[in-house]
This record gives sequence, C-alpha cells and structure tokens, in this order.
Amino acid sequence: MKRVALFLLLSATACHVDKELKTADVDLSACKGSMLYLDGLCADEVANLKWAQDYKQYPRIEDLTRERLSQVSQTEKSVDRAAALYYHRMVTDPKNVEFMAYLLRREKEIEKKLPNFVDKKVLLLFAPGMFYRDNPQVGADGKQFRMMARKLGISDGIIPVEQTGTIEENAHTICEYVEKEDFFGSIILASLSKGSGDVKRAIQICGNEPYFKKVKVWYNVVGINKGSHLITDIDNTWQYKMEARSYFCFKGYNWDGFMSMRAGAGAPLETPLVVPAHMKIISVVAIPGSKYVSERAKPFYDYLTRYGPNDGLTLLADSHIPEGVTYASWRNDHYFRYEIPEARLYAMIAYAVEVGMR
Repeated sequence: MKRVALFLLLSATACHVDKELKTADVDLSACKGSMLYLDGLCADEVANLKWAQDYKQYPRIEDLTRERLSQVSQTEKSVDRAAALYYHRMVTDPKNVEFMAYLLRREKEIEKKLPNFVDKKVLLLFAPGMFYRDNPQVGADGKQFRMMARKLGISDGIIPVEQTGTIEENAHTICEYVEKEDFFGSIILASLSKGSGDVKRAIQICGNEPYFKKVKVWYNVVGINKGSHLITDIDNTWQYKMEARSYFCFKGYNWDGFMSMRAGAGAPLETPLVVPAHMKIISVVAIPGSKYVSERAKPFYDYLTRYGPNDGLTLLADSHIPEGVTYASWRNDHYFRYEIPEARLYAMIAYAVEVGMR
C-alpha cells in the first residue's frame, strides 16, 4: 500500500498524469439532514456530527493536536468521526461562531447588492501554490478569487514566486514584493496550499518590518502551514527519493523546493508563527468525509489516514492558524470540488476589508 501510494504521489507531480478534477460519485438525493451550519447532510454525516457533539474529551479546537486526532481516529476506527470532531470544535469555537454570524448576515445582503470598496484603495496580492504555471486547471494562481475581488473594487496581483521555489526563497520574494508596493495603503495577502507556507515564512522574516504594516489581512486557503507527511515519507524512502529527484531534474524543477514542504522535526514549516499585532488572519480549511474525496486527492488522502484525518495533502490538525478566524468547508478536500455559495465567498472578502482592516 505504501509503495502504491508513494508512486501515485510521484506521478501526481507531472501535470499530464494527474487524476481528474472531479467529485466522487455519491448519491445525495436522500440526504436531508441539517446541523452546525450544514444542510443536505446524509444519515452517516449526521450520526458522526452528533457523536462529535456528545464527545466530552478535547472540548476546544486547540486541544486537537496531531497526536490526539490520530488517537481518536484509531480508537473509534473511523477517520470520519475524527474529522467530524475537528469540524464540530472548529465551528463552535467562539471566534468562529462570531465569524459565521457575520458571513451569514453579509451573505444575505450581498445576494441583493455587491459592496464596492474602490475608495478603500485595497490591493489583494496572491501567493500561488506549487506548479501554478504548469498546472493551471487546479486554480493555484487564485484566478477565480482575484476576479471576485475585482468585482468588489479591490485591485489584485500575483506575487511572481518560483513555482517550485523553496519556502525560504519564495518568502524573500514576498517580502521584497510587499516592500516595493507603495501605491496601496492596505494589502490583503492571500495564499493557497504551498503558497501559505511561503507566506508563513515571509511573516517570520519581515512581518515586523515597517513596510509590512501595509499587510492588514492574511487570507490562508487550505494552507500547508506545517508541511506534508507525504513528502516526508518520500524523503525517507530511498527508492522513491531517487525516482522523484530524477523526475524533478528531468522537468527542471527545484527539488529543494519540494523538500521544503516536508513535515516533522527539523522541517522548515515546523517553526512556530508569531502573528504581528497589525495583521488579522482568515483561514479556510477543507474537511472531507472519506466518501467525498475527489479522484485527484484520493490516493494521497488514503495514505495520510495512517496519521489521522486530512484534506488530501495536509493533516487537519495542521491546517488552521489558531490566532485567526477559520471557515470550515465540510466535504471539500484540498482541491475544493464542492462549491461554496458565491455570496458567501464575497462575504469572506468583505470581512477582510470591513473587519480585518479596523
């Protein structure tokens, strides 16, 4: 199983052999349940969420460490129960209850009329994910998100990081790009997947520099904030390490950039983040049930379940940043094949301007 999973991971680095971007084939016609901000739930989802609601251990989201979530998954013999517990603790966290109240209210208002923030002189800078140039169909360049920001009167741009650059190299690029930007008074720094690791390191390097005070909000979407055990296990398996290095060499990719996303002791992204006082964080995490995982994420998700519930690339326990607010997207994996209502996405951007920039 490990051999097959690691081979699939290596294959997935080649954009032409990636699995299709489509949802799992699940019949949802009989799914009518509702709870915890969710509608159209299937009976097994309701059962798992009710179990999580009644589970007395680990009452706060901060209690759900890697080790504890893995333990719950093993004890209950159900990664879905562990994921439901994570979702429950996330959406009942007081900060996130307040955040959801804002989103639900603003969503209804936005359905009638889009706000316009052109007078605010806000710039959304996007730090893209890995392979964003060679694999554009995944959306790692944030095109959809940037287009939505434009409709709200927010200017946008992409930070030209190397698509397989190291965390350290890309972090310096982000710092330099922010420093040179002198027209806009307020910046929303948005990131996806590995891009969030790049941003995390940038904050560690230059987050307290005077020029970085322009960054009022970090919008962290399915961030690989603490690395991925998938990459660690390739590094620890000599055969696959050699095959992967050969592939990266053939494609002209930066092997060190790939390795900079590993997880565990001594990994670049294990270093704790101290959030600057001037900056607020909005995270979006994906919490898939096992039967909803997309074809692209499935082999990675299955492999990572040995470590606990995950989104297909990173462990759930690593996916949010406790100092900020978090939107938990039920059923979605790392590739977001289940739609979030458009008005709610607009509301999230509005929150960054109306609340994050106070």
